[in-house]
Amino acid sequence: MTALRPIISGSFACIAITSALLSGCVPVPVEPDPVTTPLEQPGFFVVNEGLWRQDNATLSYVREGGLVEANVVASRNPGLRLGDTGSDILVRGDSVFVIASTSRSIEVYHRRTGLWQTRIRFDAAREPYRFARVNDTVAVVTMLNADALAEINLRTCTIRVSAAPVGPAPEGACVLNRVIYVANSGLGDLRRNEEGASTVHLLDVSDLQQIDTIEGLPNVMLCVADAPRNRVWILYRHYVSQPDSLGGIVLWDPVQRRIVQHVRFAMPRGLVVDPRDGRVYVLHRDGLDGYLLEQGTRERLATHTSTMGNDIWYSLAWWNAQSSLLIGNARSYVTDGEVIVLDRRGNERFRAPVGLNPTACAE
Repeated sequence: MTALRPIISGSFACIAITSALLSGCVPVPVEPDPVTTPLEQPGFFVVNEGLWRQDNATLSYVREGGLVEANVVASRNPGLRLGDTGSDILVRGDSVFVIASTSRSIEVYHRRTGLWQTRIRFDAAREPYRFARVNDTVAVVTMLNADALAEINLRTCTIRVSAAPVGPAPEGACVLNRVIYVANSGLGDLRRNEEGASTVHLLDVSDLQQIDTIEGLPNVMLCVADAPRNRVWILYRHYVSQPDSLGGIVLWDPVQRRIVQHVRFAMPRGLVVDPRDGRVYVLHRDGLDGYLLEQGTRERLATHTSTMGNDIWYSLAWWNAQSSLLIGNARSYVTDGEVIVLDRRGNERFRAPVGLNPTACAE
């Protein structure tokens, strides 16, 4: 509150003071200034893909309860944009790494302030797509357009290996016991007949050399490590040209070096694992299911059919701090989306408006 100036007359000063006492000096409630408010936990970042070649990807921050900072990059870095086609995010300590694939860069921001720190730049032949963290210092990045894997140093923000060959169109990847699992989708029907399409390549983390292959997974998309139980879940979508076929998830046992479980889903597109009990959650054409291997139970937690015109459930993530599921709803692809926050039983906790095509989250 601004102090009264000494030149104010006594009668006016009495009126002002009386008014202040009656009002109790209650401030008008306002939302915190996003430029100065720390990006405190609990909360999570959302990478909004934007539209290809439109340079309109954004980074949102959602706090517990649904208070949203819609565009962290623009609000905290005047004149700066995230880039073209946001595709993934990785948080390490005080740094947030965000892939802008068409811009061929990884943008690095400070975790609490949102201020831009540096950029990891790739040449014109390679577009980074998805992260897999090896350890506290190293991460690998799939190159969807270059059939390769890059390795980056998270401490120095430099590229250690620019291109280690893998299969056609590598998408998701994960790391377990010093082995990197890379899902080579082949872009579905587009490259399905090329050697190495619809396979998962296993690479040694020490030299990025291939040591094994998992075959027979049409249009494979994701690999997710369940480290506490020493296993890897893999999601595949099958081919658009075969509309009656089902995709699904498989469980890879690294000890037996074989697939030991197979569960079918219609058009699956997201998979996360609850680290506490190993329950698997799968986002698919008809909604969201939970699956617990040890009990052999499969349960529909949310029923939803995505259509091209409305409410397209686009992505799935796990919010570890709140043991909650995060569903990215792209709506119609061309309007701003939202993140739907569900508890482990599928009950809705809140919704948060975000940007175009929310594709990845991290806390």
